Amino acid sequence: MSDATTTPVTVYWRPGCPYCSRLFGDLDRIGLPVRKIDIWQDSRAAARVRAIADGNETVPTVVVGDDHSMVNPRATRVVDAVRTEAPGLLDTISKETLAKAATGPWHAGLGLAVIFLGLWLLLTLGNPETPYHLASAVVAAAWPVGRRLRVGRALPVMPALTTALGGGLLALVGTAVLTVGDLPVEPALSGSFTGPGETLVGVALGTLAGAAAAVVGRRGRTRS
Repeated sequence: MSDATTTPVTVYWRPGCPYCSRLFGDLDRIGLPVRKIDIWQDSRAAARVRAIADGNETVPTVVVGDDHSMVNPRATRVVDAVRTEAPGLLDTISKETLAKAATGPWHAGLGLAVIFLGLWLLLTLGNPETPYHLASAVVAAAWPVGRRLRVGRALPVMPALTTALGGGLLALVGTAVLTVGDLPVEPALSGSFTGPGETLVGVALGTLAGAAAAVVGRRGRTRS
């Protein structure tokens, strides 16, 4: 373990890498100091990345302390490694900031939900005779699931619930657009619901499923 507060977090990257840009953005929001090395400009850095990543030049590759290496990690994993290898680097970062890092940006996953919403609307417009069962559920669940994937771990309960509710509202917007535009919503799977009724049930199921998927794994998880 390294004890020096100046022990750098080294991030090996290359231009045009979206995963590098995402990691840098997340680490910048946290305020964690890092040393950036472009593997296209440094052959020794590229060789080190290949040694870490099983012969591949996979970036971002992060080294914390003396030899704690990670390939394409989330910012939360980098912070966890810093707590172990160089805890002094976190002295100037507030607990509130670190807590926010554990939940990711509020809009993480929103883009995924919007994509699914757009597909649902376009497919219904282009082929209204085809039933798109549970499309509303997929839209509702996409936001919290996407946010969890962005963070790389289970979300705290409240952020998971609020994000799931946001996904549910987005699915309701899609339902309203289809209804106002006189386009067919999902047909009933049984005699229990009308077409719009099934869509609303799908929204509710997707919201609950998204919230559950976002928080699963938190119980019994070791805290840093």
